[in-house]
Amino acid sequence: MLLRSAVLTALLLLSPIAAFGDDLLSVYHAAVAGDPRLKLAASKLGIGRARQQQAVGSMLPQLRGSGSFSENRQDLEASNLSNGLRDSFTGEKYNLVLTQSLFDMPKYYHWQSQKQLSSQYASEQVEQSQQLMLDVVSGYFDVLEARDALALVGHEIAATESLLRQVEGLFEKSLTRITEVLDVRASYDALFADQVSAESQVAIARQQLQELTGTELGALMQLSEEVAFVAVEDSLEQWIAKVVAQNAALAGLHKAVAAETYGLKEKQASRLPVVDLQLSHQKSDIGYENSSRPKTTTDYIGVNVVVPLFTSGVTSGRISEASQRLEMARYGYETEYRALVKEARDALLQTNANVRRIEATNKALNSSVRAHEAMLKGFKLGAVTSADVLDAQRNVFRTRRDLNRARYGYILNRTRLLKVSGMVSEHELEQINQWLVVASALPSN
Repeated sequence: MLLRSAVLTALLLLSPIAAFGDDLLSVYHAAVAGDPRLKLAASKLGIGRARQQQAVGSMLPQLRGSGSFSENRQDLEASNLSNGLRDSFTGEKYNLVLTQSLFDMPKYYHWQSQKQLSSQYASEQVEQSQQLMLDVVSGYFDVLEARDALALVGHEIAATESLLRQVEGLFEKSLTRITEVLDVRASYDALFADQVSAESQVAIARQQLQELTGTELGALMQLSEEVAFVAVEDSLEQWIAKVVAQNAALAGLHKAVAAETYGLKEKQASRLPVVDLQLSHQKSDIGYENSSRPKTTTDYIGVNVVVPLFTSGVTSGRISEASQRLEMARYGYETEYRALVKEARDALLQTNANVRRIEATNKALNSSVRAHEAMLKGFKLGAVTSADVLDAQRNVFRTRRDLNRARYGYILNRTRLLKVSGMVSEHELEQINQWLVVASALPSN
């Protein structure tokens, strides 16, 4: 009963639960709709554009108006020349002021800095989008690999049970020793522990994928056996050139360096004079010290010049801070560049190594299957022992697991290479999606 339950579990994981499964694109679209990282990146970009708008606005004309209405009482004290007098009156004052910067380099450099920051946030949004694509591909095929591993354990349980029955039959006829029966049964029982571990891996992989989508997953598809795994072209130097030209994270850090460069110029420019043009129109019947006077209209145009003379080290401190920020941005760019070059090199080497490994493992699998079949025939003839059959059987399933690992590794490493070079896109996911078929049966080998 335990055996039937174990095999049934493995079969259900690869059998179609519905006419169609969740393909890679549907999972990706669900992740795009629910991933908080994309929403966070979009909000950050919105903040950057709003700050850029503020910086532009600070250089444009500023118009402000003000008005006041007051009740006033004025007491004139008595003197030798006049008696005391009290006067009560209302007062009104209206003022309209237009200010335009004529020369303000800190504002200009601040605007340039905010432009670069806005571009940086746009690159970071692209980076998050591409990272999500890689995460979905990785998560999806982690589930398929774990599911295939569980299915193979089910196959191995069934094959070992068949061998156990044969050995027990031979023992009943006194054609083999009890030690052979115990050895096969020990291997058979150990496989159920492997099955528990494999089931846990499937559950963990599905949960990690569901974390990306935020929704419950249905039945996933499976990788077709007909996929052609082709080595990646272009040299490492060509891929590194693509990384420098197209990687979104590196582009964002390049913009960060530019932003800090303008930030330093902004602080240095704070030592320069600031020149503003000011125009005002005022209408008031309130005079000096709120005294009453006839209603008067005053128009004014003037140029204001502010020259910083001494700031007690504040300006120097700000320049020093901005200089250190620029150095930090440059070091951050260099650190990321080196990490991306290493990532590109590793992904390229592993992708092409996966191609060679798939070819070699396919040959090894065919050989191990033939060897296992020969061992089964030899066992029936009494030429080999059950231990020989078990060794050949383990080799078949180990080779099949290695083949699956190489197949899924190719897809992941190829996607890593495209991501690090800034070339991964939904079109690439569509191509990978064409490699999937509806889950139908356990691998025949």
